[in-house]
Amino acid sequence: MPTGFDSDQVDQIERIYGKSLLKFFRQLIDEKTVLRVFLLGKDYERLTIITDLEEKDSEPYIIIDYPAGFKKAIKGTTDWRLRFEFTGNDRLPYVFRTVGGELVEGGVRVRLPKFIERRQRRRNFRLEAPLDTKLVFTKNFRRYEANVINVSLGGVLISLEKGEQKRPVLDIDEYLRGIKLYFPSKEEEERLLIHINEAMVKRVEKDIFHGRYNYALQFTDIDKQDSELLQELIYRFQREYLRKRQLMDT
Repeated sequence: MPTGFDSDQVDQIERIYGKSLLKFFRQLIDEKTVLRVFLLGKDYERLTIITDLEEKDSEPYIIIDYPAGFKKAIKGTTDWRLRFEFTGNDRLPYVFRTVGGELVEGGVRVRLPKFIERRQRRRNFRLEAPLDTKLVFTKNFRRYEANVINVSLGGVLISLEKGEQKRPVLDIDEYLRGIKLYFPSKEEEERLLIHINEAMVKRVEKDIFHGRYNYALQFTDIDKQDSELLQELIYRFQREYLRKRQLMDT
């Protein structure tokens, strides 16, 4: 079994598994970390702690302190589906799930999960793109102009017009080069331009409501000058958005 951490950069979910998982659970036991346990499919939520790690029939298990009313909650249920949530020392939320288990003296024995999910904060603030923000790229000698849905220092979410949507134009893990990102501008005569040297397609998803595909791009190469200008524009549009929101609330 591999050991360590892996992560999904799009969803910002990190998974802890292998030997790191066992070490993490021992830490939860030592620190008596309080967990919130949910019995899925039932209206049941309680607090508990993990009291021990043990092995049964060559399978690893965790023992949790008996949550109040648990026996009544599982009545008539053969396959328990449990979800556990807690906040780590890094103040980030953690989640893991288990299936099945049994009551034991002083607690409940459940299978050790294959991994724990740690919900990471996004590295970059993501801004809903101002109207008429466009991204221009070329593929197979054809020029495409996409609408930008949202943007951050690390990438964009774009969509193409419905006429381009018979099948995806871009594929996951595909690289685009020589990209131009245009922002609308009231002060300048022309739109504000950011040059992106290279970006990778991280996600392709179909918008069932509008019948078109959306593409998440991660910037993999951008010059410092363009990155600084992009950051400045994101902050500027964010300030404008907050100002308009305050006016609407008054």
